[in-house]
Parts: sequence; structure tokens; C-alpha cells
Amino acid sequence: MSFYTANSLTFSYTRINKLFENISFAIEKDQHVGLMGPNGCGKTTLIKLMLGLLKPQQGEIYLDGKNINNISLSHIGKKVGYVFQNPDKQLFCPTVWEQMSFSFIYGNADCKDDADYKLKHYLEIFDLARYKDSSPLELSRGEKQRLALASVLSRNVEFVILDEPTTGLDILRRKQLDKCLEALKEEGKGYIIVSHEDEFLIHHVDTILNLNPKGVDIR
Repeated sequence: MSFYTANSLTFSYTRINKLFENISFAIEKDQHVGLMGPNGCGKTTLIKLMLGLLKPQQGEIYLDGKNINNISLSHIGKKVGYVFQNPDKQLFCPTVWEQMSFSFIYGNADCKDDADYKLKHYLEIFDLARYKDSSPLELSRGEKQRLALASVLSRNVEFVILDEPTTGLDILRRKQLDKCLEALKEEGKGYIIVSHEDEFLIHHVDTILNLNPKGVDIR
């Protein structure tokens, strides 16, 4: 079975109107996927279903062969990292180093001896080493986004979901994001990027899921 498998998902917030129905797809662990669709089609809802934060009215989602309804949120969080559209929502520690340390220990409780080496490794990959003693609140939006991604990766997750990562980024920080995505590929990590930007996705994904109320088109 694929890393993520969705079988005939149906979801609605009301009893009358279904947000989407009969959504089926499969995603491999090392695959790079774009998720597109018009506003209000349910992209964020689908991601919440994939993270176990919501449950479908019908159908199932399997993560690494297990029904996501039968596994804990902490177990899902150790396999799948989620980078919020607004990185401020997931940065809460006094310094960049403490933010990285918190995430690392959460995902690697048995590997604390490797913490310093691993944290330096990810800070260097994402060009954040010079900020290790700074408050995350002092960083630019692009730097915050890179820190959120670095902290997620430090947990040694197997797969990453990025929600609208280009929002609010200028040309320079888009180029930095490009490097981050290349780093993910070099790490052998698969990912989903939620985005409205077709051209951006073409450069970074090998499959696009186009979500609509009656299903999902795969190209």
C-alpha cells in the first residue's frame, strides 16, 4: 500500500451540502505532489483529514498501511510534518535554537546525544545558523518559514505538507524556498504543496491533484 491512500472520501460541514465526495488517490513516501483547486473547494479540509484532525463522513484514509482513524495524532505527527501557511502559528520558543531543540526532542526522544550535530546541520541547510540565539519573532517571514520547515525536518519526519508556502514571499525569498524544496528532495523526503500557483508547482512537483466538489483530477 502507498504511504497515503484515500478511498472514496466524502466530507461536509453541514448535512445538506457536501464539500467534496468520492475523493480517491494514492501518494508514495518519496513523491512530490501539488494540491490545487478553487477557493472553498476543501483543500485545507483535505489536509486536516490527512493529518487526522478531522474524520470523513464516508471513506477512509490510510497512512503507511494503517487507517488514520485508528492511530494517535502524536504518531501521525512523528511521520508527517506540517508547515502552516502562517509560520507564526508554530513558532513559540524564545530562541531559534530552543525552537529547533523542542522539535528535535519531540521527534527523537531516544537520540538526544545527536541533537547538537543534527540541529546545526538543519540550521546550516536553511541558512539560519547565524540566528540561533535570536528570537523567532525577529526573523523575516521567509526566515520564519525556513525555521518552521527546519524544525519539522529535525523531527525526522518521513513526509512534509506545506500550506501555501509562497504567500507573502518576495523574489529573493521565493528563491530561498526553492532551495528548501531541493533540500527536501536531497533528504529523500516526499511532500505535498498546497498552492494556487500552477507555474510554481510545475517546477517542484511530479504530480498535481486538482480538487473539485465531485472528485480529484490527477495530472
